[in-house]
Amino acid sequence: MTAQPTATSRTAAALAIDGVHKQFRGNHVLRGASFTIARGCITALIGSNGAGKSTLLDIISGLLRADSGRILVNGRDVTRAAPYRRARAGVARTFQHPRAFRSLCVRDCMLLGATAPASEGLMRNALRALLGLGRPREETTAVDDVLQTCRLARRARDRAADLTYGEQKLLMLAQVLAADGDILCFDELCAGLEPGAVHHVAGILRGLARRGKTVLFVEHNLALVRDLADRAIFLHQGTAYREGPTEAVLGDREVVELYLGA
Repeated sequence: MTAQPTATSRTAAALAIDGVHKQFRGNHVLRGASFTIARGCITALIGSNGAGKSTLLDIISGLLRADSGRILVNGRDVTRAAPYRRARAGVARTFQHPRAFRSLCVRDCMLLGATAPASEGLMRNALRALLGLGRPREETTAVDDVLQTCRLARRARDRAADLTYGEQKLLMLAQVLAADGDILCFDELCAGLEPGAVHHVAGILRGLARRGKTVLFVEHNLALVRDLADRAIFLHQGTAYREGPTEAVLGDREVVELYLGA
C-alpha cells in the first residue's frame, strides 16, 4: 500500500513530496509520488532504472517543474520556485555525473558554490572567482575545512578538469557542504568510488544527519543502503510504492520481487 502524507506530516516534515506527476512526451515517469522526510533523517530512494529517481531529484531542486503536485520545504511550498530560490531555502544536491566549472581550480569551484542564504549569490560569486577577487577570511577558511573533510585539500589549486572521476564526485559533495543547506540530495554519489572513499562519504553523511541535516540519496548499492539509511523509499511505476524503516522495506517480499526479480 502506497503511503500518503497527512496534512500534519506535510507541515512537520523537512521535505514533503505531495502527489507529484511528471510525463515526457506521453511517458508518465511520476504518477502521484508522495512521501515525507523528517529533519535529521537519512533516507534512501531506491528503484529500478527508469523508476523516476533522478527526475524526482530534478523536481525537488527545481531543474524540472512538476506537471502537478507540490514540493514543500520546511512547510513552505516551493513548487513554482526557481532553483536558486530553492537553494536559498536550503535545498542542495549532487548529480549522477560530475558537473563543475572545469577551467576553474578546485578551490574556486568551492567558493563559487558557497552561496548560503545570506551570501552574495551565484553570479556575484562567479565574478569573484573569475576575476580573482578576494573573499572574507571566515568564508575561505570554511572552504578549506570542507576540502580537508572531503580529502581534496592537496588538489585545491588544481583544475577541476584534472581531477579523477572519483575526485570530481568528492568535489560535488564538497560543494554541497560549502552551500550549507538543510535538505541535501545525492544522486548516486558513491557510484564509481573505491570502497575506502565510500566508507568515508558514508561517515560524512552520518555526521550531517547528526547536525540535523536532512539527507535523501539515490543508490543501487543495497549493502550501502542497509548500512547508511534510517528509512528507504521504493519508487515503482512512478509512485512511492513502499516506504518505512530500511530493513522493513528491503525485506519486503514484493519489493524484492519487483526490484531484484523473483
